[in-house]
Amino acid sequence: MKKSMFVRKQSLLLLFLFAVQAFAQVTRQPYLQVPTPTSVIIRWQSGTGDIGKVRYGTSLSPLSETIVESEDERIYHQVPVTGLVPNTKYYYTVDGSSKGNEEQYFITAPSVGTGTPVRIWAISDFGQTNSKNNARRLETVAQWKAFNNGYHASFVLSMGDQTEDDALFQLQHNYFDQLEPVLKSSPLYTTVGNHDEHDSIYNYKRTFTIPSKAEAGGIASVAAEYYSFDYANIHVVSLCTEIHDENGRKAQREWLKKDLDNNKQEWLIACMHQPFHSGGYHPSDEVEYAPPQRTDWLPILEDHGVDLVLQGHNHVYERSYLLDKLIGPTTTLTEANKKNAGIGREDTGGPYVKKKGMPHQGTVFITTAAGGTSNPIKTFRHYQIFPVYFPGSDNEGSVVIDVHGDRMDVKFLCDELNEKGSHVWDYFTIIKKD
Repeated sequence: MKKSMFVRKQSLLLLFLFAVQAFAQVTRQPYLQVPTPTSVIIRWQSGTGDIGKVRYGTSLSPLSETIVESEDERIYHQVPVTGLVPNTKYYYTVDGSSKGNEEQYFITAPSVGTGTPVRIWAISDFGQTNSKNNARRLETVAQWKAFNNGYHASFVLSMGDQTEDDALFQLQHNYFDQLEPVLKSSPLYTTVGNHDEHDSIYNYKRTFTIPSKAEAGGIASVAAEYYSFDYANIHVVSLCTEIHDENGRKAQREWLKKDLDNNKQEWLIACMHQPFHSGGYHPSDEVEYAPPQRTDWLPILEDHGVDLVLQGHNHVYERSYLLDKLIGPTTTLTEANKKNAGIGREDTGGPYVKKKGMPHQGTVFITTAAGGTSNPIKTFRHYQIFPVYFPGSDNEGSVVIDVHGDRMDVKFLCDELNEKGSHVWDYFTIIKKD
């Protein structure tokens, strides 16, 4: 009898240890990439090599569909889920369970060209610096979740410097660990930053899926550094500011023109790391990278009616007027460059209004505050193109962009409360009219 009980306990212990081991194999929780109306890519990392398996379905239990990654064991898992229905919610697991949970899901993109409401969460320099700033990163995520009622973003834009040195442990401890509750239900798109480029973006390329073959719309770039995609009635181009040789610049410039010549979406957003215009830690009139970027890209973007330019790098929040043709130094701003000299608020002078389908109606430039750490005010220079700016070492945060049909609403969500007791420190609206 004692022997039977001993054997039984040993068996239960082995089953328990096996279950713990199987669960512990998921060392980087799942994150979503490249959403389209009929597909999404699910990625995760396991501590030891195993064969990846995704279970998914439109109800929590049981998850009715299964995809096996391949017959080969691997640590970095990347599973495309295809044949899906547009604008539909699916639950999923990657740990073998056939029962989902309410916080782990994806929603497929709406059909391209439709005016379905879209919410974008934009962050920058989130993983730059070290683990001492993890509490600040968590606060940025907490304020986003509180503002968003814990719901998902249609997609997340991460404007570079996902790490300090493109090291794997930094990616995990200073990026994924903090963003895990967001990325398991909100698809991620990334941009290359100067800190991601420290190892020629080797770890960047094996960590993030880039739709360089036009898997999500646009024109194929066939380059890991830059790409474009469509989502509803929005076209997004992600440009690489870390390419400096003439041949590389030419290839990116030619691709950008070709991509935008073929774009048919109503809204155009451009993302980059190092900014066209900024008075932050690396002022745009004092660095060598900004003039060639403006010369290469800004005329093309403005000729195609770009609405919003999202920038990172300088760890400060700045927001411009509605501007056009400021190709030269930031300090050469004239009244002629201002398509609207207001601040674009419905409660203060009115929103920015643009004509549909017409170029050179004006662009708003935003330098996105860092999620991990902002630079002290002593490093800041205020350029007159920015009527709204919040320098200072406590002003971390993120940007929320809502697009619904002909309307775009943008908010700066600061980790700190302002004098009105709100985390929304800036807001403006752009409306498109016939």
